[in-house]
Amino acid sequence: MRWIYTSVFALIAAVGVFGYWYVYERNVEPVVLTVSAGTRDSDTYQLMQEISQVLDRHSKTVRLKVVTSPNSSESTAKISRRLVDLATIEANTPAYTDINLVTELFEDYFLLVARDEWGRRDGRESYDTVNDLPTSPVAIPPSGTSENRSFWAVIDHYKVAPETLRTLAVENEKARDLFLSGKANAIFLQSSLRDPFLLSFIGEAGLRGIKLKFLPIDQADAMKLKRPYLDPVTVVKGAFDGRLPLPNEDVTVPSLKRVLVAGAHVDEDAIHELVRVIFENRLDLLIRMPLSSRITNPRDSAVTGLGLHVGAARYFDRDQPSFLQENAEPMALVVTIFAMLFSALLALRRNMKSRAKNTGDKYNDQLLDIAQRARAANMRSELDEMETELVAMLERVVHALDTDQITEEGFQSFAFLWKSTKETVSDRIRLYS
Repeated sequence: MRWIYTSVFALIAAVGVFGYWYVYERNVEPVVLTVSAGTRDSDTYQLMQEISQVLDRHSKTVRLKVVTSPNSSESTAKISRRLVDLATIEANTPAYTDINLVTELFEDYFLLVARDEWGRRDGRESYDTVNDLPTSPVAIPPSGTSENRSFWAVIDHYKVAPETLRTLAVENEKARDLFLSGKANAIFLQSSLRDPFLLSFIGEAGLRGIKLKFLPIDQADAMKLKRPYLDPVTVVKGAFDGRLPLPNEDVTVPSLKRVLVAGAHVDEDAIHELVRVIFENRLDLLIRMPLSSRITNPRDSAVTGLGLHVGAARYFDRDQPSFLQENAEPMALVVTIFAMLFSALLALRRNMKSRAKNTGDKYNDQLLDIAQRARAANMRSELDEMETELVAMLERVVHALDTDQITEEGFQSFAFLWKSTKETVSDRIRLYS
């Protein structure tokens, strides 16, 4: 036995040591997730690069590889073909059913920027509203892009006749050059307020002495009725320059969420670790890129019809009470009721056993009485009656055993005493034979 105990304890210790090594000490190659993050000069690409560096410092199991993509539609197509694992897309991008939300990133603002010296105020040409756009060339994003569709959504809502517009659909860099050179008097951009291209555009305009005016798209709330993925936001006074200021007043515009999505096939633990690092190292990210302050749980605002990735849901639900915690009181009541019923059943069983014992004792007392009468009897007829009484009593006791009126132990005691009494009666009968 000592050898067996020693072997069992040694096996338990070995399993414990192996478990500790497997969980905490073994070297595991980190999972590399590839994310499609837009063009190289976009704020989404820069944000993903910063998150990648934070992952390098704060995670042993996940790494992020950031690649470029021209638009959101191509990014979702790459996820479905499993060429990438994640992508940053706009909330209104048509997505496949095998694509899930990971987190909400930030808002893209719809920005209509015009030259301030152009318009019809005090005899000068100037832009004041969307309806003033037909008066001069407007640089807009290329055809087929989400940004281009956003511009035409604004035009459609304000009922500006498309044929009256002089639009120049070009890439951002070309649009900037057209505007700065005076060949376009307004430009439409869709970006965050910290987008590198937007900031460089405003900075270049300032260096050239070009005064800018942000046109309000103040019917953003009304646009949301037809396009629920849009949200009205405010570009606050002085957001870009506090000296001028720029803009010179609060400007209301629509915004469109940018979200991080992943293929449903992507490892649950890897997505959980990615979300954990993002949300638990916010200060590190904020120091690197203030735009990361906009990263939120996608459940806080219904941005798309996509489901939440199981890995992300596992992190966001970490503080949610378990089923047992949530239903502690009713379950405690149920347990109490069952305990009371169980106690009542035990008491009933004890009562039934006590009754059965008393019944067995009664039959044993009758046997003792028959044995005593048999020893005192001096007539054969009396002994024959006792023998008949014994047979009848045996039948009654067997029936009582079948109906649980006496216990098995009580029957064994009765059978032993019955046999002894039967022998006593039989011996007395032989004396008178």
